[in-house]
Amino acid sequence: MAEVYTYSNDLVSTKIFWQNDIVSADANVLVDFYEVSRSLDISDSLASAVTQTLISSNSVAIKSETDNGTYSVEIPRSITATNKKLKLTWKYSVNGSSTSHSTYCSISTPYCNMAEAIEDLNFGTDASDPDYKTYHQLRMAEKYARKLIENYCGQDFFVYDDVHVGYGSGTNMLPLPYKMNRLYKVYYNDTLLVDNTVTPEVNVWGYIPVITEGGYGLRVDETSYLDNTVYTANGMVPPTVNDFGYGGAFKNNQRYRIEAEFGWAEIPDAVEQACIQLMGHYFDKDRAWKDQYVKSVSTFDWKFDYSSDINTGTGCAYADQLLEPYVINNMVVI
Repeated sequence: MAEVYTYSNDLVSTKIFWQNDIVSADANVLVDFYEVSRSLDISDSLASAVTQTLISSNSVAIKSETDNGTYSVEIPRSITATNKKLKLTWKYSVNGSSTSHSTYCSISTPYCNMAEAIEDLNFGTDASDPDYKTYHQLRMAEKYARKLIENYCGQDFFVYDDVHVGYGSGTNMLPLPYKMNRLYKVYYNDTLLVDNTVTPEVNVWGYIPVITEGGYGLRVDETSYLDNTVYTANGMVPPTVNDFGYGGAFKNNQRYRIEAEFGWAEIPDAVEQACIQLMGHYFDKDRAWKDQYVKSVSTFDWKFDYSSDINTGTGCAYADQLLEPYVINNMVVI
């Protein structure tokens, strides 16, 4: 899958294959852009289905002057403002026959500033410099580092909408596996309790949930605490969700479905520094051996020493130390 950075206007390319050959189109190649997503709303009968929304149509692709049958299209900056998955439908005619094909592209947030990476790693910006790296090489190095970081930490460091499930423990706090920025909806099983996406906001729960200070859970705003006694005293019928067991707002072993904006609004400094360090490792001459889990190589009679730790980290001890506070399994999630 192709990838472009957020807030960029990078080009995405394709080739036209026709009867076992790469050919050029009869005329212009036009491109439609679709955003690929899935519904988060549990009330949607197609909640688990993937939806494709047309966001731009009939962009004219640029024909390569050197590579036959190769076309590129610029993705407008208005589309690359947020992380998303795109489907590009390329429309054209070959030998008088109209046809099309689709490719996919990921809009991704880089984990470091490329100019700062060039400066910190002392790479050249002139092609005559022995340490010169092309923009494509730098992007591949950043992607390599980003995927290692996400795999090691168990979380993504960009903003995205998603839904996660937590189970209550009879307290006023519900831990969740990922960091939240903005709460959309709270469901108790399949019952909607809170909806902050509409005006006026909906709350049939009696409790006001707020995101914890660390972002890894919900807690109840106890200044507005309403239990069954308060409801009864005011002549109201207590919500049925209050009848499940005893304890806090989040009932013990009960399922809560949370729709929210998750992730990180800004890349933490330590994550950015780890990304730059891992980009440097990407260009390390010994990386070919390290990618085969080889720790060291001896020349006399050939002795290979395999590291037992390479599977559990990023392959860079310094990067691992920088990222340690952001590893999900080691974090306090309240």
